[in-house]
Amino acid sequence: MEVIKSFFLALVSTILLFLSGVAVPLVGVLLIPLVPQPTLAFGLKWGKGNGMGLLLLVTLLFFFLGGKELALGYFLFALMVALLFLSFGRGWSIEHAVVGTATGMLAAASGVLWYFFGSLSQLQRILRTVLRENLEISLKVYEKVGFSGESLDVLRESAPQIIEMILRILPALAFVGFVAVILINLFFLYRRFPDHHALLASTGDIREWKSPEPLVWCLIVSGFSLFLPGWGVTKALALNFFLVIAVFYFLHGLAIVAYYFHHKKVPLFLRSLAYALIVFEQFFTIFVVGLGLFDLWGDFRRLKKKDLNPSQVS
Repeated sequence: MEVIKSFFLALVSTILLFLSGVAVPLVGVLLIPLVPQPTLAFGLKWGKGNGMGLLLLVTLLFFFLGGKELALGYFLFALMVALLFLSFGRGWSIEHAVVGTATGMLAAASGVLWYFFGSLSQLQRILRTVLRENLEISLKVYEKVGFSGESLDVLRESAPQIIEMILRILPALAFVGFVAVILINLFFLYRRFPDHHALLASTGDIREWKSPEPLVWCLIVSGFSLFLPGWGVTKALALNFFLVIAVFYFLHGLAIVAYYFHHKKVPLFLRSLAYALIVFEQFFTIFVVGLGLFDLWGDFRRLKKKDLNPSQVS
């Protein structure tokens, strides 16, 4: 009886979250990342098989009642949940689980877009139009708010370059967005199921997480590739790889900041202020990325010393 009640509660929650996220423009940004949470929690509590059954039922409901567009939109979240279910209990590190799931979602999203638009050039043409319209709407809002005319003129002049840059780094933006959604859901699962940490991923204390050391060579190679002449496919791929790797070093640096906030017992208000500055102020964002990168040599949390046995320390 309890499992049936939980099943229908998760079913209704998933449908409401997804429809609200699609229908409500501003609130949707906050609700969309939470769409997988009810199914993940249900599957973790009552078994992954039951969770997969819930995924299938929701997908079918969206397909028959909302159309294939709505069903394909939910399919990305269903795929994310399914891939996370496959990773649970395998002893994978959190970076392997997150990267593997995000890669699967990116491949599926590319397939869905290809299905709808048929070619890359057609997709770019439509995205260019959408971005141009959204930029014009944003400029009108800035004008009403009271931004100076000179700043708005500069933005209008640089609009084509901004749009082209967004199109070039769109794969990286999509991948990072998927990573963010996955991490948000894992965070809530960690808080809701403290006894299931070992099942979710082999992490230990998340504040002691660090990016894999070989990743620095990928950063170096992709960084040097940015200095190649022209805007060929190789340079576009290098730029996307560079941005994705920089995000992982940002998360590495964020773990260092959280580590010292925890050990120094920094008040919650100051932590929240610092995190807001890190997210919204470019200087602090770059500083955190650098913190994560140079931790490879600086070992700011002294984790390497902690891993040594007593004879090695002496």
